[in-house]
Amino acid sequence: MHDQDYDIPASETEVEIEVKGSRFIACLAHTANVDSASEFLAVIKRRWPKASHYCSASLFSAPNNSQSMAYSDDGEPSGTAGRPMLMALQNSGVGEVTAIVVRYFGGVKLGTGGLQRAYTDATVAALAELEKEQRVFKQRFQLNFAYTDQGDVEPLLLEANAETESSEYEESVRLKVLLRPVNVGALQKKLQAATRGRVQLKELD
Repeated sequence: MHDQDYDIPASETEVEIEVKGSRFIACLAHTANVDSASEFLAVIKRRWPKASHYCSASLFSAPNNSQSMAYSDDGEPSGTAGRPMLMALQNSGVGEVTAIVVRYFGGVKLGTGGLQRAYTDATVAALAELEKEQRVFKQRFQLNFAYTDQGDVEPLLLEANAETESSEYEESVRLKVLLRPVNVGALQKKLQAATRGRVQLKELD
């Protein structure tokens, strides 16, 4: 769980470095789940066929969320590729991102330290070129109110920059809204004051 804004990739990027004859091609893309990361890997394998390795690291949400990540050494010695790439992603502050480093072996073995440096450097080089945009963190809330309260409630939601996720207009009005944490407390107080406690925000998971 995170409660802060963070950057995400705005587009894909690709950077190549060479180390002792081996080519390391770092490819970055926005991926919010395992399926999108798998699709990106499939695309990269088609784009760069017959490579020695396709090592990867993914963050599926905020960069500090250790419960939502994955990495693979894809045949390189354990700990020399995926993990260093993952650490580079986490240190960048970028979330919802997958890095794939394609390696074409150049005939010279780099050793454990050399591989770690090469995979890290390739990932960092790609991150430096990456176009980013901000993912604004918002909390989800539900509120129910009578139509007689609508005239008081809706202007307050507008003032708090609430984003309506869904709305139901039946016997009463039921809204699901997204709010920045900084706006929640004031809105809650204003709703209670305007409706004499009839309308309250209920946080959703």
